[in-house]
Amino acid sequence: GVKELVLVAQDTTLYGLDLYGESRLPALLEALCAVDGLQWIRLLYCYPEHITDRLLSVMAREDKIVKYIDIPIQHASAKVLKAMNRTGSAGWLRELMAHIREKVPGIVLRTTVMTGFPGEGEAEFTELCEFVKEVRFDRLGCFAFSPEEGTAAADMPGQIPEKVKQRRRDIVMEEQARIAEELNEAQVGRTIQVLVEAYDRYAECWFGRSAGDAPDIDGKVFFTCPAGRRVRPGDMVPITVTGVMDWDLMGELSD
Repeated sequence: GVKELVLVAQDTTLYGLDLYGESRLPALLEALCAVDGLQWIRLLYCYPEHITDRLLSVMAREDKIVKYIDIPIQHASAKVLKAMNRTGSAGWLRELMAHIREKVPGIVLRTTVMTGFPGEGEAEFTELCEFVKEVRFDRLGCFAFSPEEGTAAADMPGQIPEKVKQRRRDIVMEEQARIAEELNEAQVGRTIQVLVEAYDRYAECWFGRSAGDAPDIDGKVFFTCPAGRRVRPGDMVPITVTGVMDWDLMGELSD
């Protein structure tokens, strides 16, 4: 009876490398799409350097694969990314996000970024902020760097004061809140498919998630039902969006 399958790993795009000597995520997705009963297949944690046109073409072609992908970029500054032992730059990431949106129209892009990594100066932080403003991710989480004992980053020079890290995080999230509000407002009046999760006794309405919302990390869709209409957890129902509440959508069950 499961309606949604979420694929997640440290780097989901590398599925099959240990088993077959090559990435076979596209082939896995095609096989999963043939499973009766599954309606949504969702991808989390796909590292940017391993996203291929083969993967994007399967995502665009298969209806069961939700048009959603989580790409943890961590930062946009080439200097900070190199210190993190990651590849890429703001320019390369901009081109990648534009390419993904071109190959999979309507895709929801989610990412995670970090502020206050050792050596992140004001110039690098500004580059991150400008990148977030320009790319306009549909979903974005930002975390302040937290040194873990025994890791290389904990002993790196250029550690950032906690207050500075948190202030930078707040600035990024304020900008993302503005972007999210604009994107959510654009949904008002539209009818979207929602996977029903449960009934909220306090709000006296049902809630669920759209294809653009991963469990536990993204927003919800709260909705009311006309008298005499019944829904159950696990149902896929059409909801007409009537309003926005912070990161969430409000709506009502459609005919």
